[in-house]
This record gives sequence, C-alpha cells and structure tokens, in this order.
Amino acid sequence: MLAADLVRLWKGAMRISKTSVLLALMVTVTSFNLRTIAVAIGPVLPSIQDELGMSQTMGGLLTSLPTLCFALFGFLAGRISGLLGLHRAILVALIVNIGGQAARNVSDSTVGFMLATCVALAGIGVINVLLPPLVKRHFPARSGLVTSLYTTGQSIGLTMASLYTAPLAISLGSWRGAFWVWVATTALALPLIIWSMLRFRDWSGGSRTRISLAAVARTRLGWMMAVFFGMQSAQAYGQFGWLPSIYQSAGFTPIQAGNFLAIVAGIGIPFSFIIPNLTMRMKNPAPLVVALAVCGSIGYGGLIWNPTVLPWLWPVFLAIAGSFFPMILVLFSRHASTPAGTAALSSFSQGIGYVLACIGPFLLGALKDATGSFLWPIWIQLLMFVPLTICGLIAIGSGTIEDELEATASGQ
Repeated sequence: MLAADLVRLWKGAMRISKTSVLLALMVTVTSFNLRTIAVAIGPVLPSIQDELGMSQTMGGLLTSLPTLCFALFGFLAGRISGLLGLHRAILVALIVNIGGQAARNVSDSTVGFMLATCVALAGIGVINVLLPPLVKRHFPARSGLVTSLYTTGQSIGLTMASLYTAPLAISLGSWRGAFWVWVATTALALPLIIWSMLRFRDWSGGSRTRISLAAVARTRLGWMMAVFFGMQSAQAYGQFGWLPSIYQSAGFTPIQAGNFLAIVAGIGIPFSFIIPNLTMRMKNPAPLVVALAVCGSIGYGGLIWNPTVLPWLWPVFLAIAGSFFPMILVLFSRHASTPAGTAALSSFSQGIGYVLACIGPFLLGALKDATGSFLWPIWIQLLMFVPLTICGLIAIGSGTIEDELEATASGQ
C-alpha cells in the first residue's frame, strides 16, 4: 500500500511542469515579504522615535499606515493591472516597495520616514490584491494548494519579522541594519517575478477585460466579502497592536507579553496551510466558519475571564481563528469564475475591508482611554465575530461574482 501511494505521489509530481513550480515558488517568496515591513516597526518603534524625534502621535499614525495604504492602493490595484498586465503590475509594485523601504532606511526625519513607508506600503497594497487573481489564472485546479503556500509564506515572514527584528537591530547596531535585512529578503523575489513577466507577456495597454469596482459594489457578494474581510482584519490588527498590552496590564513582563503575541503568529503558520486546502475541498465550508468563530470567542472569553490562568492557551485559540484570512483569500478564487472576477472581488473586498480594519485599533485604544481597562476593548473584539460570521456564511452560500453581476444587469 505504501509503495502504491509513493508511486501515485511520484506520478502526480511528474505532471507538475517546471513553469508551475517556478510560479508557485514566485508566489511563496513574494508572499513572505507582504507583512515584514509593517510588523518590523513595532519591536523597534521606541528606537525609531528616539532617533528621528518622532512624537507619540506620529508613532500611533505610523502603526496605522498599513491598513490605510492597503485600503487606498487595494482600490487602485485592478486599474493598475488593467493598464500594465498582471505580472508587470506585480513587478512594478515590488520595485516600488523596495524603493520605499530603501528610502526610509536612509531617512533622517519623521516626515521622510513616514512618506517612504507609505511608498513601500503602496507596493504591498497592490500585490495583496493581485496575487489571488494570479493564482486563479495559473492554478485554476490547484488554487487551494497554491494559496496555502502563499498564506504560509506570509505567516512565516510575519513571525520572523516579529521575533527577529529586535535581535537583528541589536546585533547590527541599529534598527536601520535590521530593516536592510528585510529589504534583502524582498529583493529575492525580483528574479522570479522578472522571469514570470518575460514568460507571460501580458501587456494589455488598457485593453484587458476588467470588472469595475462600481459594478462589484452593486452586488451582495461584494459587500458580504468586504465586511467578512474587514472584520477579520480588524481582529488581526487589534491583536497585533494591543494583545501584548493586555497581558502586561495583567502583570506579565514585556518579554512574556511579546511571547504571547508570537504564539498567535507561530501557531498560525500550520493553519495557514491547512485551512485554504480544507476550504477548497469542502463542498460547504460553512461549518468551518462557525468552528473558527467559536475558537476566537473562546480565546477572547479566556482573556475576559482571567488572562493569568492558562495564559498560553488563549493566544492558541486566537491563532486558529486567524485562519479566516487564508480562508478568505481562497474564497476570492472560489467565488469567481475568471481572473478578472477574482481581481475585482479581491480589490473591492480588501479596499473596503482595510478601511473597516482601521477602525479596530483606534476603537480599542479609545475605549481603553475612556474606561481605564481592557475589558470593553476585548468585548468589542469578541462581538466582531457576529457580523464576521453572518457575512461569511452568506458569502459562502453565494455563487460567483460573475453570476451576481449578470443577475444585476438583467434586473433580477
């Protein structure tokens, strides 16, 4: 039996072309860098503020820039892809990202650092939206597997940036040295993306068929996916911003509190690979949505009850609930029949979703200031699972975005 299984695996591997392997590698290496420049700021933010003379207000704005830039440039990604073509647009976005990172590494002022960070995040915002349609275009039969590689690569990059930015800054003498390491990892994707652009010459000159965001905005699926994405993003960025502070307020040291956040990032790695595959294979992934929401509710419930009792367990449940993100990326492909539909649904959902996500960290901070406690902020995070679950279930029960657009056009 084992020999027969190995033969089947070998035959399956032999059917995968060299081009497909290189494309999957390109997606994985690119995805590794989609969160490093944002996550790397937190561990060395005090050093950045001291060196640049950055105020607390500007420091707070800096931590909010990722969601703001992802929202703005997520809206623009579809149009950029229509003008340049999918592969060329990703290449240009990556070059913009590398240029922005390099510029902020040599900046000696708060304004210059902030502007350069916006440029770097602009490139990421475009790539966020364009990777799902790229997977849809080249891997229509293996989108779950390749999306798993994509989200796993992103989770590994996020975890490494969280854990190693501060040690790198110490060993290299400054936060700038640590940031140059992340520039180097980003540049590793350049040869693969250049190869893909040359291999698939998809210059469109503005003639490529494109579904407008206005059209998606007239569909129920578009809005359900946008709220679904927005609520999970608000959850994630709320945790990145406030979970260590919640544990510190309960009496843990800063290092211990940081380790609990690392649990969220680290435990999320295997689930980033498992959940997309499950989502694509299940005929109806609705029970998976409910299961993840229950896990998240248990995590927040434990923090409300007593974060000092089994303190490592609540981040584990939150990490499992964080699998909503890779699930949604697969749903972009599952609920579109064409790359153009995937791009439009991804662009609209991420654009609107990241606008909603901006509310999360600000609301949590405001409630903490108003009440002097993290109790109400945690309750808000918990209650976000209500619209998240409702919209997720409705989205999963829907057809494709093309079907809804056709129905809308016919007046049904």
